[in-house]
Amino acid sequence: MTLIILFFAGIICCNTVYARKKSTRAHKRRTVRVSHYKINIQDFHSINFDTDSISGDSIVNFAQTLIGTRYRSATSDPLVGFDCSGFVHYVFKYFNVEVPRSSGDFIDVGEKIKLEDAMPGDIIVFTSPTDKHRIGHVGIVFHNDGDSFTFIHSTSGKEHGVTITAMDDTYRRRFVQVIRVLKHNNRQYAYTLPAVSFYSLALL
Repeated sequence: MTLIILFFAGIICCNTVYARKKSTRAHKRRTVRVSHYKINIQDFHSINFDTDSISGDSIVNFAQTLIGTRYRSATSDPLVGFDCSGFVHYVFKYFNVEVPRSSGDFIDVGEKIKLEDAMPGDIIVFTSPTDKHRIGHVGIVFHNDGDSFTFIHSTSGKEHGVTITAMDDTYRRRFVQVIRVLKHNNRQYAYTLPAVSFYSLALL
């Protein structure tokens, strides 16, 4: 009788250890899979953003989480890759802001902004690297302080993915325009204008 009890106790113990190891392996698989992402990206359809209040900082902060995602033509999926317009479209779509899916269509949207007035979250448009008469590349303005200008984009160049790039002579030659789709950036620009005193107005 004692042997039978010990036999069944051994079976129960083995099953418990096996189940625990199986659970641990499953947990590790989930952990590895989740840790691939820099943030927990939610389904944008479940988010109700007020598009008038979206800041440029929110746009570039989210865009940064996608740095390193590989370049892939005609794709707008972080699990597969982005082309240039696919990246911009995905970032703005996350905030329920509709922008074109094709780089050539960006020429007809938003408010045209001078390069020196560009702010984070504005969209920058370039010609194609192989055809200077055709729109062929877009990115998102990342930083502009007058001395340095950078933008975040998905490039097919040596980085071959989402990266932050400084505006150099090559990109300046290809530059077409900056467009603004965020109303918040207009308000932000108004807040940074120099104050005018009543005394200075009286001198006019």
